[in-house]
Amino acid sequence: MVPACRLNDTLSVFALTVEDAFTVASLAGGFDAGDAYSRVNPHTAPASLPAHPHFAVPANPEFFDDAAAEAAWDRALEALLVAGVTLHPIDFTPFRQLAEQLYSGPWVAERTAAVGEMLQRPAEMDPVVHGIVASGLKYSAVEAYQAEYLRAELTRQIQQTLAQFDALVVPTSPTIHTLEEMAQEPVHYNSQFGTYTNFTNLADLAALALPGPFRNDDLPAGITLIAPAWHDRALAEFGLRWQQQLALPLGATGQPQPTRSRALPPSSDHVRVAVVGAHLTGMPLNFQLTSRDAVWVEETQTAAHYRLFALLDGAIKKPGLMRDERGAAITVELWDIPLARFGEFVAEIPPPLGIGSLTLADGRVVKGFICEGSALNNALEITETGGWRNWLATQGSL
Repeated sequence: MVPACRLNDTLSVFALTVEDAFTVASLAGGFDAGDAYSRVNPHTAPASLPAHPHFAVPANPEFFDDAAAEAAWDRALEALLVAGVTLHPIDFTPFRQLAEQLYSGPWVAERTAAVGEMLQRPAEMDPVVHGIVASGLKYSAVEAYQAEYLRAELTRQIQQTLAQFDALVVPTSPTIHTLEEMAQEPVHYNSQFGTYTNFTNLADLAALALPGPFRNDDLPAGITLIAPAWHDRALAEFGLRWQQQLALPLGATGQPQPTRSRALPPSSDHVRVAVVGAHLTGMPLNFQLTSRDAVWVEETQTAAHYRLFALLDGAIKKPGLMRDERGAAITVELWDIPLARFGEFVAEIPPPLGIGSLTLADGRVVKGFICEGSALNNALEITETGGWRNWLATQGSL
């Protein structure tokens, strides 16, 4: 790979499964001090999308008179609804305007800079590529800055739009063409292919292209999920569900999609936290997790050596958990919180509660709520109920 637009270049990973693509991207990714444009992962993105996500979709999408592509897209939308997705049509104008900037404005000049002196040897370049790159010479520095200002303004509009949803879903390509057609109109048709993707890097977004329902002419079609930068894992988690739902063959190999349950490796970008009381789903303090993009993982139990108490002081009833070999298994919820937001979350926990390490029934060790022993002297032990919800139900509080 060689630079094209160093300000926006991103290498794509092509693979037969989401798991393979995510593995390669994870191994290849990371901060490189030797690359002036390399960035450190801020560790703020969620670990996955919700079980029932809300996706933006382009209102009145363009397929350039390709009825087969449009029909495949409609079938993909139906499959998304089956997957529990809620779809929200949006005005796609700023996305389209930004996509057009990549090849039809001063941004082409960055390719001219990347090619350098080779531009003086046109015989060594594809003539179409040479023509596009050479066109960058006609733009001034003033026009380049104006193009950057426009990019920033459109990007802000795009990011404000996407902030309302879990992701954007678009056709990976609105149409396809034969090699003969491409030879006749290479620039025009390539521009069509980028209708729903050319804005992605310019707007600092992450994307995952997935196979979708086939066209009615038996040619492939696909969807692309797009979200803010660093949401790669969240998109991949949904991609796992999607590939299992459609169960399409693995590319052109003809091999079937593996039927065994697949999962991404544990994330070092998130902290798994066990919550036992007021932070449970639907409880008064659950917003302290959701407002920090924490995502629900599962309901499970601790190992059978914990005692549970009700702390009756304060405006909000809270439980206190204490390790004791004479205890029992206590029901908890597991949540994955972005690493960078974990400190904020812990800072809001008032005494006598704190965060320590809890052992689960299956032997896993996660972070979780613990309580100072001195605070339990006057607390009500409720271990026998097996969990906070159960005790609240006995009090008529649920």
